[in-house]
Amino acid sequence: MSTATPKPQPPVIGLTGGIAAGKSTVSELLAAHGAHVIDADGVGHAVITPQGEAYPEVVAAFGAEILDEDGTISRKRLGAVVFADPSRLVQLNRISHPRMAERMGREIEALRLRQSGPRPPAIVLDAAILFEAGWDTLCDTIWTVEAPARLVIERLVQRNAMTRAEAQARLKTQMSNAARARRADRVIRNDGTREALATQVERLWAELLRAA
Repeated sequence: MSTATPKPQPPVIGLTGGIAAGKSTVSELLAAHGAHVIDADGVGHAVITPQGEAYPEVVAAFGAEILDEDGTISRKRLGAVVFADPSRLVQLNRISHPRMAERMGREIEALRLRQSGPRPPAIVLDAAILFEAGWDTLCDTIWTVEAPARLVIERLVQRNAMTRAEAQARLKTQMSNAARARRADRVIRNDGTREALATQVERLWAELLRAA
């Protein structure tokens, strides 16, 4: 009796990077190459919906004052609470991050076990706080996108209407480029044109597929 050759497992790319570094652009480029993208921000929103895994515990921890009239969690009200008190943000993360990891892990497993239809050539876990949340353990390789601080500040001033002081303060709250680079397998530098960025992504994508 012949045995079917098992399909190769699509590798999981952990894609991270600081604010305004260009991570979302790299994610879009990888999706255009056929990668399945899991957006951690979207997963974070999903786990605190009324049907989400973290909803009961978040409501119990933060109270009915964070709810809209229809019972959904108001992200604006919740955000006002957690960003006014760092300890409350830590509390929210302790509740939501494990639930997010479970949901993302299930999605990765489902894609890898898919029997009907083609599997994606790779899976991208797009997460700004990949290392901070411990989600790098879900990944086979880590790519980080970085840009010089001066360019990031310019982008934040123009795109987010921040003052230079606000942009600089925002950067100081994040993991540094150097810290991410030390833990990443590949560093994508976004200090030029979109075409130059796309060329880097194409090279790394081809390298990944050869290895897989």
